[in-house]
Amino acid sequence: MYQVFDATGKKSLGLLIDSLRAAGQAAEQRSLAGSRSAAITAGQKFSVPPYTVGGAQLEVYIDGVACIDGQQYAESGVQGAVSTVIIWNMEISTDRDILVRSK
Repeated sequence: MYQVFDATGKKSLGLLIDSLRAAGQAAEQRSLAGSRSAAITAGQKFSVPPYTVGGAQLEVYIDGVACIDGQQYAESGVQGAVSTVIIWNMEISTDRDILVRSK
């Protein structure tokens, strides 16, 4: 959390502009290292929490490193529609952690 001051100088706790609007508001999907029986192959669909395609609502991480839509993965579905799937553009071995957050 960051300290935020309103126009009157009153201090409160708040979040950065691009952060979640309220703590606990994001839905998360985790796939921990060692929990998958096989590697995820490039082109494979992967279930994630609901998000709006093209709505900049997903945060995707592999081993804590942020992934970029169009590089490591691609959003799947019709622009502006709700989807629950992404497609990986790379292979992900079983020893890597995956976190997908939809906000």
